[in-house]
Amino acid sequence: MQYFDTLTNQMVEFVPREPGKVSIYACGPTVYDVPHLGHARTALTYDVITRYLEWRGLDVTLVSNITDIDDKIIARAAEQGTSEPELAAEYTEIYVDQMRRLGIGDPDHRPHATEYVDEMQSVITELIDKGHAYVIDGAGVYFDVASFEQDYGKLVHRSADDLREGAGARVDVDERKRDPLDFALWKAAKPGEPTWDSPWGPGRPGWHIECVAMALDILGDGFDLHGGGTDLAFPHHENERSESEAAGHPFARGWIHSAMLNIDGEKMSKSLNNFRTLGDVLDAWDPRALRLAMLQTHYRKVMELGDEAMQAATAALDRLDAFQRRLSVIELADDAPLVDAEVQAFVEAMDHDFGAPQAVATIFELVRAGHTALDENDLEAAASIARTVDELTGALGLAATAAHDGDDADEIDDLVARRQAAREAKDFAEADRLRDELHARGIEVEDTAAGPVWHRV
Repeated sequence: MQYFDTLTNQMVEFVPREPGKVSIYACGPTVYDVPHLGHARTALTYDVITRYLEWRGLDVTLVSNITDIDDKIIARAAEQGTSEPELAAEYTEIYVDQMRRLGIGDPDHRPHATEYVDEMQSVITELIDKGHAYVIDGAGVYFDVASFEQDYGKLVHRSADDLREGAGARVDVDERKRDPLDFALWKAAKPGEPTWDSPWGPGRPGWHIECVAMALDILGDGFDLHGGGTDLAFPHHENERSESEAAGHPFARGWIHSAMLNIDGEKMSKSLNNFRTLGDVLDAWDPRALRLAMLQTHYRKVMELGDEAMQAATAALDRLDAFQRRLSVIELADDAPLVDAEVQAFVEAMDHDFGAPQAVATIFELVRAGHTALDENDLEAAASIARTVDELTGALGLAATAAHDGDDADEIDDLVARRQAAREAKDFAEADRLRDELHARGIEVEDTAAGPVWHRV
């Protein structure tokens, strides 16, 4: 199994810190607004990685944090006339709910930054003691990049001098800092802001130290993988890595970054008026269609998303669901063997940098073969294909819709059976009336060689 490691800038073999166990830290949201599609793509990347590793038999511990104290949270709470904890709790609930709607499993740990202030202060103390941080009276504690000059920038493959020249507005400008790249570990208290006591006076943590404390406390030194969007590689992830390593704690052994997302050919941006909230898309489309659309682009490639892509994903899901519906009226062997060649093709795709697009293609090749088997009444082949499709879609969190779902399923079954009886009795007027009644309830009936199959439209 290989993946592309951002730190080494090459494909590397995946060898867990502890045989059979995998530890992953994936940066979660700063909860000051509703989640957008970029949040969804990032979370989905690590959900799929986790699902696949578990499907391969590994014991995975996934940590995905909630940043519940930050400049943006403070500003938004002031705008809305609420407190920071109330604002963060509101948007955390929305985020979690919408991720679940997308089929993204809850992480094993969802730590909140405000729960780890003591651990953050411990790391800051270690950095000061080792000469990698300094105190500015009235401002807080800053990381001393010059003291870590030879290693700073490794994650983005740039020297500290290059980053100084190109960082511009991405670095905190304070004339009292020793270096423009130096960044806050602890921010001195300002009127009206949430504060915690510390050895350096009341204040609150800087953003980067939050993830360091949570990752190290839960996963320990040298955990396996750290993930997030490419937009976090610098400064956030570079600063995390530098803080931890400078404090004497080996940080992530490998780094995985998911690419950004375009809407109809343009980078998603509020200024371009193409900003899509996740909730809007989940309300407009089957959440599985969004999941499939995202799976069909490799996580390291910029994703193009728009109505055309969603329509294509919806059509693909219809093919998957149609296969499931055809199976629902046929008795197939539960213990049919898996189609080994297709399972191996799926594994090869996913083992090469979690290649979900090719893995998905393998599933749909199976679906086509399954329809052919059913057309030819080859129930033995159909059973093996059906079991394999179920196995592989489960590994990606992309199961077909149940053929007969809903509280009124029994009632609809009865209407379909009555319609079939009318057809067999050549009472076509009654059969047509029952079909119209089913249509009015949003039910479509397919007449197959094995009998009628219904689904919701």
